[in-house]
Amino acid sequence: MLALRINQLSKLAAVGSLVALSALGLPTYADRVAAAEIHGGVHPSPAVILQVLKSFDNPEGAVFSADGNHVFVSNSAEAGDLSEGFGWVEGAGYISKLEVKANGELSMVNKTLIKGLTAPLGMGVLPVATKKFPAGTIFLCTGSAPFVDSNGQAVKDPGRMRSKLLAFNDAGEVLGEIDTGQGSVFEQINGSPIVLINALGFDTDGNLYVTDSAIGGDQFDPPFEGKGGLWMIPHDALDALADGVEPADRPIFTAIPGNPDGVEVSPADGKIYVNTVGAFAGLADPANGGVYALSKEDIANKKVGQLIDGDLGALDGLDFTADGVMLNAQIRGDIPGKITINCKGQLATTLVLQPGGTMSNLTGPADLAVRRNADGPQLVVIPELYARDATPGDDEVTVVALPADFDSACARDMASLN
Repeated sequence: MLALRINQLSKLAAVGSLVALSALGLPTYADRVAAAEIHGGVHPSPAVILQVLKSFDNPEGAVFSADGNHVFVSNSAEAGDLSEGFGWVEGAGYISKLEVKANGELSMVNKTLIKGLTAPLGMGVLPVATKKFPAGTIFLCTGSAPFVDSNGQAVKDPGRMRSKLLAFNDAGEVLGEIDTGQGSVFEQINGSPIVLINALGFDTDGNLYVTDSAIGGDQFDPPFEGKGGLWMIPHDALDALADGVEPADRPIFTAIPGNPDGVEVSPADGKIYVNTVGAFAGLADPANGGVYALSKEDIANKKVGQLIDGDLGALDGLDFTADGVMLNAQIRGDIPGKITINCKGQLATTLVLQPGGTMSNLTGPADLAVRRNADGPQLVVIPELYARDATPGDDEVTVVALPADFDSACARDMASLN
């Protein structure tokens, strides 16, 4: 049924291609990012907008359940008109649970499955069980700066910033949490707690990767010294950390410039990909919205890895299709929001959305989620974070379907350049 609907709404005609570069496999950013027009192309297979749901409060993250039958959305409850600056409202965030219907659309199951959260953001699904957490457990980034009280005033007391990873099951039962704030092993290792715990992903062994965007620490008195980068938490350490015990294998921190945001492990090459969002907050980002690829060896040696693309704006969400095609969400406010696509070994193009063209109605696409199908259409859920208004229950989540030939179109486009 979903494939039929896509065929009805989209001709799936090629609408553009990547600009050919003399060598697509060049190892350095300077070699690959030679001119602004390299990002002028569009992906050859458009996506179809299936649904726009207006039921959320600054939805920032989305994740599919392990079986793909449900979607969980984190409502970050940005302060909007309560505050002049950007900040989440303390204790106002929540998690929504939705069902995936046969036609690809979503229906609400429980709008406030878990509530009373501060800044619930990115999520990931544990693929390998521990003694404490079954496979399929959802881990959530929450408790971060910047945040405000219910009157819109910035919170100054550093003791109220309790960043953490919260683990829950499909029914919304909280199974445990890992403290990443003051006094945690993360502060002991890095000299600072995780200030903006933003996004996470797992590899096939169950190791967890989480970003600290390191924004908002200056609101406190005294301020936190945020350190932007990527944390790797070994699978064997998850239970010990949740029990408040020093793990045998400690987390490893790798500094990454430009305020890292999204993180995901590629199903194609097993590398850990991280993007940067610094331009959203007016901060220095040498890549101006870049994507870094890190191997496990890089992380073990605390090396930043390879910058594979840049000049993409302010990047938030990052995920992959079944064949390893990478999607990034551009959220910088002074340029149009959009989803960019990196086929393997190629620079980014823009995802075309039908109906509507390349930009559609995206106002702040954030931590998107892909339901990976090896055959047939793949669903993408796009939370739209940045809505600064006084009505918290009408912000949008957009559901799109990638056509069955989406991944193979990358291979055809690569062949046309050779």
